Amino acid sequence: MTSKRYHLNTDISSLAGIGPNIKNILNGIGIHDVFDLVFYFPRYYKDYTNTKKIIDINIDDEITLQGEILLSRLLRTRKKIYEVVLNDGSGNFKIIWFNPIYKYLKENFEKGKWVVLSGRAVKSNSSRYLQIINPPPENYHILDSNPELVDFGGISPIYPLTRGLSQNRIQKIFKELLKNIDLDKLNILSHDIKKKYALEDVSESILNIHLPPKNNGFVDLSSSRSVYSSVWHRSFVFFEFLILCLGIREKNQNKDDQSGIPHILKKNDSFYEKVKKSFPFELTKAQEKVLGEIVLDMTSTKQMNRLLQGDVSSGKTIIALLSMAISYDNNLQSVMIAPTEILADQHYYFFSRYVKNEELVILKSSLSTKEKDKAYDVIQSGEVKIIIGTHSLFQDKLKYKDLGLVVIDEQHRFGVVQRKLMVGKGNSPDILTMTATPIPRTLSSIFFSDFDVSIIDSLPPRRGEVETQIENLENIEKVFELLENELNKGRQGFIVCPIIDKSENPEFKNLLDVQSVYLELSKNHLKKYNLEMLHGALSSEKKEKIMNNFKDKKIDILISTTVIEVGVDIPNATFMVINNPERFGLSQLHQLRGRIGRGPNDSYCILINNKINDDSNKRLSIFKEISDGFVLSEKDLEIRGPGAFYGAGVEQSGKFWDLYLANLKRDLHILKDAKNCSEIIESFDFYKKNNKVFDNLIFKIWGEKLELTKTI
Repeated sequence: MTSKRYHLNTDISSLAGIGPNIKNILNGIGIHDVFDLVFYFPRYYKDYTNTKKIIDINIDDEITLQGEILLSRLLRTRKKIYEVVLNDGSGNFKIIWFNPIYKYLKENFEKGKWVVLSGRAVKSNSSRYLQIINPPPENYHILDSNPELVDFGGISPIYPLTRGLSQNRIQKIFKELLKNIDLDKLNILSHDIKKKYALEDVSESILNIHLPPKNNGFVDLSSSRSVYSSVWHRSFVFFEFLILCLGIREKNQNKDDQSGIPHILKKNDSFYEKVKKSFPFELTKAQEKVLGEIVLDMTSTKQMNRLLQGDVSSGKTIIALLSMAISYDNNLQSVMIAPTEILADQHYYFFSRYVKNEELVILKSSLSTKEKDKAYDVIQSGEVKIIIGTHSLFQDKLKYKDLGLVVIDEQHRFGVVQRKLMVGKGNSPDILTMTATPIPRTLSSIFFSDFDVSIIDSLPPRRGEVETQIENLENIEKVFELLENELNKGRQGFIVCPIIDKSENPEFKNLLDVQSVYLELSKNHLKKYNLEMLHGALSSEKKEKIMNNFKDKKIDILISTTVIEVGVDIPNATFMVINNPERFGLSQLHQLRGRIGRGPNDSYCILINNKINDDSNKRLSIFKEISDGFVLSEKDLEIRGPGAFYGAGVEQSGKFWDLYLANLKRDLHILKDAKNCSEIIESFDFYKKNNKVFDNLIFKIWGEKLELTKTI
């Protein structure tokens, strides 16, 4: 009788070991067919190759052993303890659990069964046997009989679990499945590609990732990266990235340009010209170039979808205002969305210098119900032409009269689906997304390929220099001397802390917090100055009042969290002290530093180095020496990965960025190879013969999610 062969589209209910209950559990985590299951990869591996006989084990040895269960019982002492005694023919060994889940242990650790166990051996004064205490489930395997040597001492994959799914169960399912599976349809990599990029077949890679071969250097416990540099992992990660890059490329090649609103650029007596002439400065060449690109887009019959990248304080808001003025001149509404109320307020105050009060409105969650209802009415009636707001602008009940332009500020702070919802509010409005977090070219060329990209690559003149210093706590008096010198000149500044107040969490015990720093400085070093706290736990009204007082110079120093990271424009602020800078990425530090140096005076950004490790010291040194945000973004990608360059929001924790095995930080070099391969794919033997196979894989792996790249 031949074994049943499983194919990628086989429903998981056909697999041995998957009954209705397990099927429902697997369905709940997105596993419906064999394709989904074989792409459900281990989180990591346990190395059971360092095996020892019990008689040869010493105290503190990290070991793996096997033994038959001689005794399994609950000790009814004052504190409940469950013990299991094993024997391998050379001696006895104990497993001890404190405060155990009694029923689970009793049902699974039955006398006569065999256990493969891994962990650190310790000795108790009350026991004559060595023991392992409270081993997690991934550190042991329970077997019905003595394991054969060929099955013992191997490398065990450890899978992510969900309620009702155990390691033993999922491993048994895979062991049976992979003996009888046909994965040949995944072997899309021809010999010339495998040779060029040093890869193996995808089918072999999947088999070896789930059932790692023994004694081939697959696992090296001294390095968590070593597993993922195996040829099997590298080959699958390349495959995964290649399908993504080809999917995006194919979508872009086949896309039909969306018809848009053909704006007319009016010059004589136009709001656009009035705003432009009223600026107390001339636009920089970089701003004029970007503005010209936007004008061409907006006056065409195609929908604009442009990404504007500009370093902190490069003048993106000015470009946004002029773009919105074009819609205004065409009797259309435009909307500008900001991720925080502080930033929305900043935009509103800036716009109010140029836009009549009755034609400008702000919508945010902190408004009263009466104020919100009024905003809804004037927006829906078309009475206001320029709308500023936060997430409130996404609401279903909010209707626009004639929406001509959507400007999304700090685009990475919004989720993909949120942005797509906003774009759908009008009849194909033009889209201008802006970011002050420069996107590394590696990511931009792949994930932002649907955008036309504009870059403001120079700062406006008449700005003071910003000097970045790294100081130790031992030199804190020197720091206060610098601050007092600036304050005595009538200047203002910021002191940034990573948390609001003291935390009981051991991970945060050495972090300086806003409240403690405020109390200390207001009583001692800076007691003769006006200090105020600013953080996210304050009400919107309180934050707005504090910011207004700071602008009016009623406050000398803001002691703040990163709530001031974007949108705070105080030209008189000339210093910033950042505590625990090791907690922030390079791009976030750069955003914070961008809050100073916005006026004509020289400024100082001081990082307080609290004896951190060499890696952090190296990173801070990079930040000290480099002021170009685009260069820093590339460094940040190398060091911390791409997290900061994605959108926020719950949507982004789902499948769109949840790659099966690839990790963008760890595998960036493989992504570059896959991108290169996708660009020269026609030069390889297999591509033209397998277009349909590629189309099927692209749809199966990414499906409609690729459409969201338009609003990434």
